[in-house]
Parts: sequence; structure tokens; C-alpha cells
Amino acid sequence: MSYSNPAAYEQFMGRWSASLAPLFLRFVGIGDGQHVLDVGCGTGTLTRAIISCGLTVKVTGIDPVAAYVSFARKAVPEAEFRVGAAELLPFPDGTFDATVGLLVLQDFIDPRQAVGEMARVTRPGGAVATCMWDFRDGLPMLALFWQAAGAVAPGQMSSQRPQNPLRRHATLDDLRDLWQGCGLSDIETDTLEISMNFSSFGDYWQPFLGASTPTSALAAALHSQTGGALARALRDKLSGVRPNGSFALAARAWAVKGTVGALRR
Repeated sequence: MSYSNPAAYEQFMGRWSASLAPLFLRFVGIGDGQHVLDVGCGTGTLTRAIISCGLTVKVTGIDPVAAYVSFARKAVPEAEFRVGAAELLPFPDGTFDATVGLLVLQDFIDPRQAVGEMARVTRPGGAVATCMWDFRDGLPMLALFWQAAGAVAPGQMSSQRPQNPLRRHATLDDLRDLWQGCGLSDIETDTLEISMNFSSFGDYWQPFLGASTPTSALAAALHSQTGGALARALRDKLSGVRPNGSFALAARAWAVKGTVGALRR
């Protein structure tokens, strides 16, 4: 199953992306008057954040999922959107002043090819940047789910849990190496941390049932198959719940940026 139902995705992972986007943009340092390419734009979260900064920028977004592109066009009419893959960007060399991607590197079929394409379509001196979740221990909202799923359906989970396709690019040093391998220079990395508040367990859990991603589709299936035992196990694993039922979960992402064709010092 691939990504689907962009409205449900907005509630599931989109709100995390929206919270992280301003930190990522401050790290990248987008400037006035630039033409920026948003690779793997999804529902347009990063594109919205760039435009809402009040900068006089032009933004083009591209994503391989047509339904997400259609959603983004309606959500951010000020920007231009196209359907396409990161590994074969349909733009001439040096088209953009900066090329960015928010939380999508782990979904690229060929990360090195995709980053190479991002660099190709960026002008000399322009920035190429991305960020990705620290999947090792920086995203408790998903780690708690996998723990609970393993507890209620251990046999099924041993064969169904997807392998992280970017374990080889799961640290800041790995991302730096990837950027260097793609010919980028003046490389910088940073750690971006956010916290998400949930008004209740339902506020956290219901978006899992929207089946908008492979993980949430699995959550919905297991929830039905276990008669709600998955939700109960997950609730038991949550700590720090306040008297009114609300709680917060932290998240950490790795960010990297580099320059195309910069003069070597």
C-alpha cells in the first residue's frame, strides 16, 4: 500500500510536518525573491510554510502521488505543483535558487539519485536541504505504536513490520556523507526538536485509523483484528498523561544542507 487519502494524512503525520517546517526553514535560510523547489511536497505543508513567512518567493512543488498534488493545489493556490518523482525531476539544470524536501528522504526509491537531481536543478551557489525523522529513537509517536503492536500481535508483526529503508542514512554523519557524495559543499547539519500536544488519547490515536500510510493502514487492520486490544495496549504505554487526559510527545529530526558549485575555500 502506498500513500493515500491526503486529508487523513494531514491529521496523522501532516500536523507533525507543519510543526517542524518553521524550524527547518530557519535552518535553510530561504531568501527574498528566490524560486524554491519543494521536492516530495505531499499536501503542501512546507510550501505553505515558505509562503506564510511573508517572503517574496516563488514556490514549485512536486510529488509522485497525484492525489496529494491535487490536494496541495487547492490548499496552496499561490504555488505551482507538478506530479513527478524526485529521482527524475522534470526541470532544466539550475532552474531553482534553492531545492528543499521536508521529511521525505526516507521515502525516496534511490536517495543518492534524488539528491543528485535536487543539486542538478539548483543554480550554482544555491542551497539543497532536507530533514528526516530520527527513526532510531526520535519519534515516540510511532515507536510506541510498534511496541504496542508487537505486544498484541507478535507473530504478525515479525513478518509485517516494514524495514526502515534509510537505516544507512539515519544519523547526521550519514546525511553529511550523502551530501558530500552528491558533490555539495559548505555542508551544515543540525538537530531539530519539537513537541506535539494531544488533548486526549483519541486525539493521538484516531488519525492512525485513517489508513493514509502503510503504517496507519496496518494500525487500522490490527485494531480491527485485535478487537481494540491494540489501542488499549498503546494507551497503557503512554506516560505523562495529565489529569485532564492531555499529554505531549517529543520528536527529533536530522537536518542537512549544502551548496551547489560553491567555491572551495
